[in-house]
Amino acid sequence: MIVTLYMLLLSIVTPAANAEPYVMNDVGGTLALPAGFEMTRWSDWDFKAKGANGAIMYKLWLTPFQSPIDKQSGKGFAVEYQRKLAKEGGGDASIKSTEIKTLGGRDTVITEMHFKAKGGKGTEGVYIGAAFAGAGQVIHSRVIASKRKAKAARVALEEMLSTFTLKRGPVDVVTGEVSSDAGFSGVLPEGWRLPLESEQAAVLAITSGMWKGDMGKEECFLGIKPPAIGEPDVLFACKKFWDGTPVDEHSFSDIEAEWRTIFFGKAGAELSPGESIVVGDRTGALYRPRNGANPIRLLVAPFDGGLMALWLRGASLDAASADAAMVAMAPAIKFTGPDGGHPLVRPDRWVSYYINYRPTHPFVFLPLLLIVGGIVVMVRRGRGKGPYADLEDEL
Repeated sequence: MIVTLYMLLLSIVTPAANAEPYVMNDVGGTLALPAGFEMTRWSDWDFKAKGANGAIMYKLWLTPFQSPIDKQSGKGFAVEYQRKLAKEGGGDASIKSTEIKTLGGRDTVITEMHFKAKGGKGTEGVYIGAAFAGAGQVIHSRVIASKRKAKAARVALEEMLSTFTLKRGPVDVVTGEVSSDAGFSGVLPEGWRLPLESEQAAVLAITSGMWKGDMGKEECFLGIKPPAIGEPDVLFACKKFWDGTPVDEHSFSDIEAEWRTIFFGKAGAELSPGESIVVGDRTGALYRPRNGANPIRLLVAPFDGGLMALWLRGASLDAASADAAMVAMAPAIKFTGPDGGHPLVRPDRWVSYYINYRPTHPFVFLPLLLIVGGIVVMVRRGRGKGPYADLEDEL
């Protein structure tokens, strides 16, 4: 009975202890540990192990958004690794190297940092972090060891990276031209792309604070600049109803103020006036409602569906970079409706436009002359004279 019970317990415990390779469903791959390493935590989304009798500590975790793997993103990863290391008690951390290596057939960015334990007062140690792209995410690994174990720690890490089996690799991304069925299209700036399906919810959590709606293609298009760490930069263009006046250099000042009220309400009075900018083939306005951290920009232009409102909310971008992104997009905007998507303006709005903004235009001046001439004729007839009576008197 005791032996049977022991064998039963062994059958339950042994697979957990020796379950190698380790399958992680959320990660989308399988990890094999080097000889001498043992697992201390295992889930579908993260993993921990230790080796060399506890002298080398290994960890695997995920960050959302499928970021490009290059030296630029490597700089962002390194900053995050420093932050994580500080939380674990590592002080005086300095980045010694960042490099791109091909391990397991995948581009992997590896960062090595040196630090001192106990917040900078203890022995010297090494932190080696690595990142490669998964399906809609980035998969990170790191080892921490004393400085004298640095070589062994790197060998172990690179072995795990080389033998890692990635069953769900990076998803193909869409860059360049984007469009909305509402009647407009654009070209995303370099480094921007459409969000992946797995990223959509996180992106909508950002846009929902700026625009109500699900960003469906019937009314909008959407793009992101994926981050190394944190939130992405986001831009989106959607249509908004507007039954307005022709927009050009004559009417811009009044129309810009009207648009500012439409999009910002009473707060629009506190904002700087929008800058006139050519959007595709027509006059639009560029607003800068927020600078500093997370800058916000709005580009507005009229079309046959009302107004196209192109919003940008920065995360990694500063104010100047946000401006540059909008200025780059503006000339590439196309309006795809009939007759080039030109705004549909009511006849009374045309009349109001010419009277208010172009009173000397022939469209206004000639009808005015005809009206005046008609009045003169009527007055003369009312006096009993023909229209040429004065001329006859002279003759």
